[in-house]
Amino acid sequence: MKARFCLGLVALGAASGCMLLPRGFVDQEQRSREAAAVYLEPLAQRPIPPIEQEPSLDGLVEYAWRNNGEIRAALLEWIAAVERVREQAGYPNTNLHLALEAMWRGGDASWNDVTIGLGNDPMTNLALPIKVAAAARLALEEARAAEAKFWAKRLALREQVASRFADWVATTRRLALARERAEWLARGEQSLAASLEAGQTSQDAWIRARAELLLARNDVADLVAQEAVLRSELNALLGRSPGAPLGAAAAPPPLVAPNRSWEALYQELMAGNAELAGLRAEVAARQRALELARLQFLPDVNPMLAFTGEPSRTIGAALVLPLTWRRLQAQVANLDALLRASRAMLEQEQTTKTSELATALVLVENLDRQRRLWEEQLLPDFRLVCATLRQAYEANTVPLAEWARAEAARTEVEARLEEIIALREQQVARADRLLGRFGPGGAPARAEVAHGN
Repeated sequence: MKARFCLGLVALGAASGCMLLPRGFVDQEQRSREAAAVYLEPLAQRPIPPIEQEPSLDGLVEYAWRNNGEIRAALLEWIAAVERVREQAGYPNTNLHLALEAMWRGGDASWNDVTIGLGNDPMTNLALPIKVAAAARLALEEARAAEAKFWAKRLALREQVASRFADWVATTRRLALARERAEWLARGEQSLAASLEAGQTSQDAWIRARAELLLARNDVADLVAQEAVLRSELNALLGRSPGAPLGAAAAPPPLVAPNRSWEALYQELMAGNAELAGLRAEVAARQRALELARLQFLPDVNPMLAFTGEPSRTIGAALVLPLTWRRLQAQVANLDALLRASRAMLEQEQTTKTSELATALVLVENLDRQRRLWEEQLLPDFRLVCATLRQAYEANTVPLAEWARAEAARTEVEARLEEIIALREQQVARADRLLGRFGPGGAPARAEVAHGN
């Protein structure tokens, strides 16, 4: 009997290692481990590539992905959600309860007066395996939602870095143009001042030139402050101190705008948008939660095994009937309402993301049109005027002030072109985020978030 008792303990111990893991868990765990190998290794083992002397967008994005605290936090939340699947899938879901009882009448107690009982923890019912499996499926959908949140964070960070980088590049170039404009206006103001002393121009013209020069110098000061702010914001996204140095930005190639048909882009949006993937996982999780709540109407069975001395053995089971069925009904109704709410949110978000993508594409197309206008028509005309006035000035047929005003106007056109380019890059980065594109130039990413049954 003692041997059988020991074998029973061994069998119970072996059963405690059972896992009712749902289908799709292995793939989910593998993806989380691959991401952790890149983003959670100590810095000594995963050295971050240094920022180039002339930083590029791709280099800054990769640096941000590896160094940004929000990315690591989202990844850790995903890993924790994966571990919760194991926690929920463990079976049995209760501890072993070992009871020892001795009874005697008068003299010494004998082995036949000792009762040894085995069962589950009386404070926790032994759940039916289908309930444990349902809880594990719910935890898996929550892990998928955490995964989608991680990829959404990465995409959002890429858009933020691309937007700040485009703005910073444009601002540094506009600052150089503003300084050039101020220099030309200063030359024109000096020329008018000399003409005023010679009585060849009016004081009015000199005052206007002086005011224009002061405003130009004020624009230079404003752009210096803007450049410092943008550099600080960009460093924050990279996980660096605000004053960390950044070299002069390299001339980045323009981001590749989505150029497929609207039907193809819509399908890519529905399949690749990480925020929509997260909402779909939330819908699936609430569906699993509803299924689990309905299973609570089934009774739990608590087995029991007892030995008393040599001859007596007892085996039995306690049936735990749910008497709080009205409470369970309310819980089911509550979860059903939450499920319908999640579905409504998903439908609305699909509409919103579709509208955002359409808006971004329209803006990109319009900004490309503006860029062609300024690059191919307006800027060449202004440069031609400047070249003509330079020749005229060198031939002493026009004053320096007139040539200087033309050069100042040309720098304003070039500054406007830089603004258009920056706005265009920001809208392309926005479209890439919506479509779930991670790679350089907006190359489509692989399907990072997979949903199964």
